[in-house]
Amino acid sequence: MDYKVFDPIETPLEGANLIEASAGTGKTYTISGLFLRLLLEKNLSVHEILVVTFTEAATQELRDRIRSKIREAVDAVSTGKSGDSFLTRLMRQQASPDTALRILQEALRAFDEASIFTIHGFCRRMLHENAFESGSLFDTELVTDPSAMIQESVEDFWRRNFYTASPLFVNYALTNRFTPGD
Repeated sequence: MDYKVFDPIETPLEGANLIEASAGTGKTYTISGLFLRLLLEKNLSVHEILVVTFTEAATQELRDRIRSKIREAVDAVSTGKSGDSFLTRLMRQQASPDTALRILQEALRAFDEASIFTIHGFCRRMLHENAFESGSLFDTELVTDPSAMIQESVEDFWRRNFYTASPLFVNYALTNRFTPGD
């Protein structure tokens, strides 16, 4: 397998890229930078970019960091300088600072529309927005911990099968202290 150092400025914005990184290596910083590039280089609006992560905490952190990175970019374009090497390189690539500033300011205004979700949140939204197409109910609920449903199913099975079982089997089960939990 060919491993390369990931450069958020030089990485193509087409196709698929796998980024493997340990905790604290700058994944959120990199995603924020890629978000900026999509705004500026692909002229996408914030509601056309999807960011998906695993936890609610990571989702909130991404939302905060991306919004902050857009603000930093507005300042960098406005003043013509930045202490962030990524932003400096990105701003150098802009053909028109005025256009870049307009795009970034619009991104800030519309940022509440940004699609930044957990995996479950994104799936829930898609099922709700496409209920007819997916054949799902409008109030479909995604369950992350199925233990309550499993317990209910086991208890239903127990009632249907144990209460109508032969007295010999019931006596054997009670003597051996079998329960639905077993």
